[in-house]
Amino acid sequence: MNELDNIYFFITLVSITITILSLRYTITIKRYLEKFRIVSKKVSNKEFHTRLNISAKGELGELTNNFNYMIEKMGDTIEEVEYKHLQLTSILKSISHGILAIDISGNILLINDEAKKIIKADQMVEGQNISSAIKEEKILRVISKFRGSNKNERAKIVMEDETVYNIKVDPVYLQNTVNAIIGSIINIEDITQKVKLENMRSDFVANVTHELKTPLTSISGFVETLRLNENIDTETRNRFLGIIETESDRLKRLIDDILFLSSIENTESRVLEKINLYDTFKDVKDMLSYIAESKKITFSYEFLDKSLFVVSNRDYIKQIFLNLIENAIKYTPENGKVKVIVSSNENEIILQVIDNGVGIPKEDIQRIFERFYRVDKARSRDVGGTGLGLAITKHIVKSLNGKIDVNSELNKGSEFIVTIPKKIS
Repeated sequence: MNELDNIYFFITLVSITITILSLRYTITIKRYLEKFRIVSKKVSNKEFHTRLNISAKGELGELTNNFNYMIEKMGDTIEEVEYKHLQLTSILKSISHGILAIDISGNILLINDEAKKIIKADQMVEGQNISSAIKEEKILRVISKFRGSNKNERAKIVMEDETVYNIKVDPVYLQNTVNAIIGSIINIEDITQKVKLENMRSDFVANVTHELKTPLTSISGFVETLRLNENIDTETRNRFLGIIETESDRLKRLIDDILFLSSIENTESRVLEKINLYDTFKDVKDMLSYIAESKKITFSYEFLDKSLFVVSNRDYIKQIFLNLIENAIKYTPENGKVKVIVSSNENEIILQVIDNGVGIPKEDIQRIFERFYRVDKARSRDVGGTGLGLAITKHIVKSLNGKIDVNSELNKGSEFIVTIPKKIS
């Protein structure tokens, strides 16, 4: 019995010991699990700086170290992804073209603000299909036609408001493949200004060719006539020579105007100085007074402040006065009136040239500053115009950071208003 009691006691003692150890281990594990739970919750809230502070050995210690390493790598990876996303977003925002990235089904993955504006989409369009996101039908048709193509596709479209877009659709392939297309990158570029400039350049070349050809043809024809006909009477010969001289002068004026226009556009060669407006105006007035007198035109002026000056090129200011006043005199009939008013306010200098001449038709007002544009071509040539005077004036005013406006009514007269900032650099 004593031996049996000893065995029972030993078994009981062992059981109690195991139970105590088990309870202690369970409590420790539970405490560790609670720490895991707390840390994992912080990690799920993107608190990647948190760590498990458990001083354990063996497998639990290894698990702790692995868990902390995993948090560190996860934090680094997410930080890198966020940085790359920030870079991508910044790049997309800085691109002046409209950029869209779509998947093979036409769902929008990426889009910048310029593209949203072009396609007239809502602000939150990521994830939407292009069929519902793109409100511009012409753009939608082009993208729908080209998406999924295995070639780089291009198209130029003209919108209802005459805006011109160049649309380029490039396929996106699955990494390390050449056939698996997973989407498309769409580049929408507004080329309206470029097209206008190309058209202007083309028109300018055509107009220059025409304008140069006309006087050269006249000069060549009359020279040939004089060369082949030695018996032409003196009066006829002098008349032909007068025409040659007139056409030569016209050719020279045209070339001078083209060169002057080119010099305005070349800002590097501009020489700036302090220019007194009244002194410059007096020079122009002395040059043009005899033309006004020959047509019995009343030429008057008001200079409210004769000390006004601008920092500019003297030829520029002189050319503004010369072109506007000369045009007013040319297109005002006999016994008409031309008046120049120069005034200023706190920030601006205002130059007005007013006449009661033939005026400008309403439909032509927007085009009179174009190179070689003439309201009445025959009349312009009769008065010796090259078609560049107002274009030159507008370029000069623009170079001075100013603006030029015109008010005109057919057969009642015109008013040209030039506004120049007082401080010009």
